[in-house]
Amino acid sequence: MSTDGPLPMLVAGLAQSKKLIKGGTASSAFIAKDADAKIIHQMAELCRANDVPFDDTKTKKELGTMCEIDVDCAVCVTLK
Repeated sequence: MSTDGPLPMLVAGLAQSKKLIKGGTASSAFIAKDADAKIIHQMAELCRANDVPFDDTKTKKELGTMCEIDVDCAVCVTLK
């Protein structure tokens, strides 16, 4: 990701992320590598089906920090 220009808006949470991916407004997704295996599989399949690139190399703690929230985060998306 380029550091030029404004940072993309991140939306945290499984339900919101799924809704945004299905609705076509997510440009990319982050799936925590230490999330529940069912969530990892479900979100990866959803991203593939909707042609949304995803990154599964960060932890829940890292995603929570990225989203600037005080709790861990299993899934988040960037908006188009």
